[in-house]
Amino acid sequence: MIDLTTLPVRLAPIFTDAGPVKIIRAHHKYALALSEAGKLACASVKPWMGSGLTPTTLRHAESLIETFEQQRKIGYGITYLLIWNEQCLGMGLLNYIHPVHLNANLGLWLVPEARGRGLAIKLCERLIEIARQPLGLNRIEYFTLPENQPSIKLANAIGAKKEALCKRRILNQDALLFSLLLNH
Repeated sequence: MIDLTTLPVRLAPIFTDAGPVKIIRAHHKYALALSEAGKLACASVKPWMGSGLTPTTLRHAESLIETFEQQRKIGYGITYLLIWNEQCLGMGLLNYIHPVHLNANLGLWLVPEARGRGLAIKLCERLIEIARQPLGLNRIEYFTLPENQPSIKLANAIGAKKEALCKRRILNQDALLFSLLLNH
């Protein structure tokens, strides 16, 4: 098992013209903000991530955050929220962390108003940094639907390479697999 309990609560913020965007490990304090963000993002995120990761009620957000905490404790994954002025702009996560093969999946979503501003790239860069060190992972995989051009553009921007079209991989839909090999 990879010990995720020692990972930082906060990652380096993303500096924007509107002020810093904090990257904070998912915590109950932000459940309401997460549920509000989920309401804004659900329609566009649901087709490729399902509704489980985009809570639209406070109860669902609280339950999801508790799940994230349990996953962190068992070494399965770590989730961070993007917080600006107490508003949640989205989330990023590393999950399916394999303790033998030292690989993981990278995932994220942003509310529509936060897209196209470079936040996704910066969030991915921060997650890649912790995947590299202290986790010591060798590989990150990133899946997206073939028609999701912004996600394909993001994969290319973070240096991921397209490997395959995986049949019925995401919610019974075909998905492109991108990978990023990490140098230590």
